[in-house]
Amino acid sequence: VSVELVSVDGATLTYDGRTYAGPLLVTKHPDGLAITEEAPIEQYLHGIAEMPFAWPSEALAAQAVAARTYLTRRVLGGRSGDEETYRFDICATNRCQVYRGVQYVNGEYGERWRQAVDETEDQILTFGGRPIEAVYTSMVGSRSRSNQDVWASAAVPYLQAVDSPEVGIAPYAQWTVAVSAEEFVEILAADGMTVGGGLLEVEVDDPPEGAGRTTIAVVSTQGTDSILAPAMKGAFNRHGEDLFPDALPGTLADGRELPEALLSYTYDITHVTLPPLPIDHLLPEEERGRRDFVRIDGEGWGHGVGMSQWGARIMADEGINHEEILTHYYTGASIEVAGDVIPETVVVGLDWGRSVIDVTVEGSVELFVNGVPFVSLPEGLWRLRPAPSGIAVMGVGDTPQHIGLIERRWPF
Repeated sequence: VSVELVSVDGATLTYDGRTYAGPLLVTKHPDGLAITEEAPIEQYLHGIAEMPFAWPSEALAAQAVAARTYLTRRVLGGRSGDEETYRFDICATNRCQVYRGVQYVNGEYGERWRQAVDETEDQILTFGGRPIEAVYTSMVGSRSRSNQDVWASAAVPYLQAVDSPEVGIAPYAQWTVAVSAEEFVEILAADGMTVGGGLLEVEVDDPPEGAGRTTIAVVSTQGTDSILAPAMKGAFNRHGEDLFPDALPGTLADGRELPEALLSYTYDITHVTLPPLPIDHLLPEEERGRRDFVRIDGEGWGHGVGMSQWGARIMADEGINHEEILTHYYTGASIEVAGDVIPETVVVGLDWGRSVIDVTVEGSVELFVNGVPFVSLPEGLWRLRPAPSGIAVMGVGDTPQHIGLIERRWPF
């Protein structure tokens, strides 16, 4: 069962605060409704919101090629998981690439991003004749990470560590987070990693570059527990701020708050024990405060693999073009005009598993039912929800409820 909203003469469709050119397709599934947008490839790329549009043009061009390559690789790989279940090619969140329809490209500096996409038309990155896995990250600090050092995967030649010119320029190129020993242990415990006994030491086991993932050895009075660096980052970001809002997220030296409790997988850890205060011996043992804490000194923000967006900005500011930026971060890859490899259209998963979908119509919109033209929708807010026999469509508030749509359900 499907209901499709098709824009006419530049009309727009707003869902969840974001505006799309459409068409938007709403389909019914056992767990509720899914909403997708089928967009021509350039319309999709115009909607990518992964880099500030005010940044240098060559950085934007590098981002456009990376985004086009990422999409091409995803589509060629076929649908699986949620993509297969809800019938889309790529999602609209940072789980895939952040996509915002016409929300930003029609706004301030949007023409600069549109130009970057259009001027790199059909350009993708390839290695061995195939589109690469063009992952990218916000910033990496002094050096990016090899893919096998972050993920449980075989080494990929074009995703190996390279230098990045960010220290002293990118806002989170270097950062420090500090929590008490008790807070550190409690954060891990909240994520199911129970450390028995009192904390004695925390050691980072960082293999040589390219030799595998970093593990954290947490030594307590009851033994040693090993934790992968990504698992510790996840624990801090899931539980740290909720448990200890006064300590997390930390701040930079200039007082700016960090965007997450733990920003990357690239860090050193030091367990610091302070000498006792003179008053301690006068207090009962149970009232003496512990004076040890855990300091985490890290670099970058994100997974750290592939192109650094801040690195691309800095290189572009230095006069380096987008081809050189891309081949620096994706060593051994080539930029090619892809031609037929790039799909003409892409289906973007905007949301799924919803009990209600509200869409605001601005302009003229045609409604299709199971692919068949049905009626023109007046402007206003329209609500779609599952019904026993299909999908119900109705106007909300001041929206005129077209007589043919009041409590209409499909299939007929």
